[in-house]
Amino acid sequence: MIFSNSFSNEVDCKISFLSNLKFDKYEITELDCGLRIVSEYIPYFRSISLGIWIGMGSRCENSSTSGITHLIEHLLFKGTKKRSYRDIAIAFDSVGAEFNAFTDKENTCVYADFIDTHLQQCLELLVDIVLNPSFLPENIKTEKKIIFEEIKMSKDNPSDNVFNYFYKVILNGHPLSLPVLGNRKSLGSISNSTIWDFYKKIMLSNIVISAAGNIKHKDLVNAVKENIYDAESKNKKHCNCYDIREPEPRSIKKIYKSKTKAAHICYGGLGCRRNSIDKYPLSIFTNILGGSMSSRLFQKVREEKGLSYSIFANDVEYIDTGVVVAYAATSLNNVYRVIEFIENEIKDIKKNGIKDIELSRAKENIKGSIVLNIENISSRMSRLGKGLLLDNEIEPINQILTKIDNVGLDELNKIVWKYFEPEKMSLVTLGDVSKGRAK
Repeated sequence: MIFSNSFSNEVDCKISFLSNLKFDKYEITELDCGLRIVSEYIPYFRSISLGIWIGMGSRCENSSTSGITHLIEHLLFKGTKKRSYRDIAIAFDSVGAEFNAFTDKENTCVYADFIDTHLQQCLELLVDIVLNPSFLPENIKTEKKIIFEEIKMSKDNPSDNVFNYFYKVILNGHPLSLPVLGNRKSLGSISNSTIWDFYKKIMLSNIVISAAGNIKHKDLVNAVKENIYDAESKNKKHCNCYDIREPEPRSIKKIYKSKTKAAHICYGGLGCRRNSIDKYPLSIFTNILGGSMSSRLFQKVREEKGLSYSIFANDVEYIDTGVVVAYAATSLNNVYRVIEFIENEIKDIKKNGIKDIELSRAKENIKGSIVLNIENISSRMSRLGKGLLLDNEIEPINQILTKIDNVGLDELNKIVWKYFEPEKMSLVTLGDVSKGRAK
């Protein structure tokens, strides 16, 4: 079954410049086994970005298997049934490819960027890595050690570590609360057989192959069919491992002690899910609050008061819920002043509303980021793969830009009351904030 999508119709000249841009000339093919292939042909490129997207992330785990998805992602590059980890590295380097992988809350991706003449070699390599891992005991032992070091590095980076604590607090008991890296206890207790069982049951349950660049869709489909081996029997039709359930809002204040000389603050709560009608209004609101250099928090807390080098607000959407957060790093003595500024800014918006000029500026800022991002070939591949994997569709860029343009002040002023009520907000701080003034 083949679906084709091309959005090239001329639009009215009254619409903004960005809305006139033409995007999304992609095609989708679904094989009988359920494996889906999506690609965008860009003939003026000489490169291809190719990724295998897997519907498996840290939310598919539990407390005893926490970190297993990320461990498997590492192990995929440690060898297959016919290649050692050295063979894999040499094979990619021999064609000048950049290759890597990452694990997130809801997906894992193994990808490579390469010159367009090397499609067959790179596709065969990626398929071999994902479908035929060796999971040798000695490699499992070594990779666990490496991840233990990665966990140490994460703990030494408080700006990252505070978000793990924040997710644990606001999503307590929900699968999204689990850290992607896991922890020493859970990783240390994961057996070789558990790795194999998890891989077989979950890893191959939902796969999307995504590509962008100088590649014709029919050539990609044919190449996939030549290289998937027995994936036809392994890949189950659009199955997923997600425990989908909406968490309950919480209002918790939690201080995590650390020896850092600065304090790190996360103030926020639950946001909206990926398919919510609030998605774009909420993104615009967080942009106005702290999503750019002209935002309220950046201008007031950093530029005017000089209380923080790093301060921002953003929102993240997942399948069943989302997260909104304002983050700041500041000296221990200024923690409660910064928190007060964040809370007062939200109160001011509730009382006086958003200004027209703020709305206009935020819209153009977000649209500009979207368009600039898809100028990158890897970003195009990622947008296609992740969209098809998690949403079973790819929202056209022009449609996104139009939805952003259509957001009005009334929607924004409702958003702040819906997602930023005090009884729905939590505060997590990392550092010895007892040295600061108590609130």
